[in-house]
Amino acid sequence: MTPTELLDRYSLRTSQICDEIRELVEIESPSHDSVRSCQVADWIEDKARTTGVDIEIERISVDDGGHLIIRAFPGSEKPALLLGHTDTVHPVGSKSSNPTRIEGDLFYGCGIFDMKANIIIALEALRYFAETGTCPPRPITVLLSCDEEVGSLTGREIVEREAATSEFCLVMEPSADGRVKTGRKGTSVYTIHAHGLPAHAGLEPDKGANA
Repeated sequence: MTPTELLDRYSLRTSQICDEIRELVEIESPSHDSVRSCQVADWIEDKARTTGVDIEIERISVDDGGHLIIRAFPGSEKPALLLGHTDTVHPVGSKSSNPTRIEGDLFYGCGIFDMKANIIIALEALRYFAETGTCPPRPITVLLSCDEEVGSLTGREIVEREAATSEFCLVMEPSADGRVKTGRKGTSVYTIHAHGLPAHAGLEPDKGANA
């Protein structure tokens, strides 16, 4: 299928895609809310099963809710990893002050940019193969963690495990201004233990031993 044909295909599906984005955004799922985390994972799992692709679902329960892994097109090749997350920074009730809505060419909603809209795009990629009767050149793994916004305390291990066995990873969280993303920043937390000899820096610095 040519790029123009792809554009035409998705132009015809714009309404359905927007409807699904709206449904997903309306399920509020702030970090640390285990009940709503499971609700949004349930919705995604149900929607993934309607794509027409034979999939395998893995749910990993944690205190914050659950991580979700969707595997499709099994084979001997290393999979392509599509990485995203289901938690948002918006507390429950935020959709009352920031309702999910379309104004002109812009779609607004809590967590729609970061990153529920692109969860739907990942599912659309699966649907494409089912509806065109084609297969990707390698398996596809969709990993959606539930604690990305708060440091991936339980999600990191899963991301690292899946990344280690994948050929490459596409981070589904969008970049600013629609630019191509070639790297991602990260954060780390360290506890450092230093050993030395303290001394007054102004009066007797020579008595100290810098750790």
